[in-house]
Amino acid sequence: MEGNPLDRRAFLGLVGGVVGAGATGAGTGEAIAALLRTGGPRRPPGPPVPRTLAQAMRGPVMTPRTRGFANASHVYNERFDWVRPSAVAFPLDALDVRGAVRWAVAHGVRLVARSGGHSYAGYSTVPGGVVLDLSFMRGLSVDRRQGTATIGAGAQLIDMYVGLAHRGATVPGGSCPSVGIAGVTLGGGMGLAARRFGLTSDNLVSAQIVTADGRVRTVDRRTDRDLLWALRGGGGGNFGVVTQFTFSVHPLPRSAAWFFLQWPWSSASDALEAWLEWAPHARDELTSIFHLEAGGGTPAVKVTGQYLGPSSDLARLLAPITSVAGASASTGDQAYAPLQMRWAGCLHESVASCHTEGTRAGGKLERASFRAKSDYLARALSGRGRATLLTAIEARQRQPGSAAILFDSYGGAINRVAPGATAFVHRNTLCAMQYLTYGGGAAWLRATHASMRPFVSGQAYQNYIDAELSNWQRAYYGSNYSRLVAVQRRVDPQRHFRFPQAIGV
Repeated sequence: MEGNPLDRRAFLGLVGGVVGAGATGAGTGEAIAALLRTGGPRRPPGPPVPRTLAQAMRGPVMTPRTRGFANASHVYNERFDWVRPSAVAFPLDALDVRGAVRWAVAHGVRLVARSGGHSYAGYSTVPGGVVLDLSFMRGLSVDRRQGTATIGAGAQLIDMYVGLAHRGATVPGGSCPSVGIAGVTLGGGMGLAARRFGLTSDNLVSAQIVTADGRVRTVDRRTDRDLLWALRGGGGGNFGVVTQFTFSVHPLPRSAAWFFLQWPWSSASDALEAWLEWAPHARDELTSIFHLEAGGGTPAVKVTGQYLGPSSDLARLLAPITSVAGASASTGDQAYAPLQMRWAGCLHESVASCHTEGTRAGGKLERASFRAKSDYLARALSGRGRATLLTAIEARQRQPGSAAILFDSYGGAINRVAPGATAFVHRNTLCAMQYLTYGGGAAWLRATHASMRPFVSGQAYQNYIDAELSNWQRAYYGSNYSRLVAVQRRVDPQRHFRFPQAIGV
């Protein structure tokens, strides 16, 4: 694998963003389309609300009659191509967002925000409603004196990494290049620098948000400590439309390295056992992902990882897992920004091409059709637990399509934050698990997830949001859920920002 970029599908689950939410309101798609053309009779108190959405904002508004509307209405996952909103609006700034929110609330129109469009459950689009596409709002600036970066909510991760690197800084995030900064941050933000720098949300110091009352609020520890707490892992779309984020930044690492390891399938159980004992307790500078994969010729077992240090350290640091029979390793040094291009699957591509087709000029990355679920491990898997996973991968290998079970190593800076210090509760854990299937396999996914109930903690990652998950309130938010409900009721008492797994549902 040396010198080759990692298959980005295997990294899809590292980040994944959820920014969509729906507002309460009635009306069929036809009725909403009529509102878009003519306005409606309702008028809320305060300044007059324009009759049409196009009058409420300066940015363009696309409807089904607009050329290119079908592509504009699509999100990353092709499974949701059937969803047809009545309009896709492109605000230019927070004032445009405010105008769109006031218009939607006044007319009872469902509105969702879309940053990268990677919501696993398709919550960044809405049938018959309005999608607020934030892609024009992707500015980036660095305040060196304050040690912060301010990033527009429509920025995508690859643009953030490259833009900050030019200024000698970085913010931790995920690996899929076209995931939006909004979804990553609001749901937590796990990535390959997280054990050193924390989650993306751990680095959030303030946010600009438009709430259902039409206010543009700047939220920080002084102005609204509880809302800032909720935005740091409480999930996308729950409290309003976030338009801008300000993060603490970290200097670019002086050196960085990548590593790939693989074993024969016969060593899969031993390799997983060794990795679970090692990865959550490794040096903070080292974050890794364990892969079990089905598809192609034979099942595969491998580890991919990033080390914020020279590759000459890796032979010693990786010894606890390279000692497993049959291990082979590839390592190398790379500057930090090109290393993020490697993880994005864009090692030999330009930054412009490292975007999903249709989302940016020059974007070449294809969309995908997939299903996913997640778990957390609070303790190492028993032999029976490991055997359950290997049997599942072997069964999927005999079916069309492909699948992966990924383990993201926690520990380090992630686990040094108390579960109640932010809305992101998953701190006392060894790793997150993600189950992915491409080209079918829905029944396999459900059966595999169910078979692991005896071995997992009962928690799930809100950025891998799962529309089929029961008791999701506890799984995503645990003991933090009641406080999140209190914040939601204060900032959106009429529950305009609402979707099937919204806070307070």
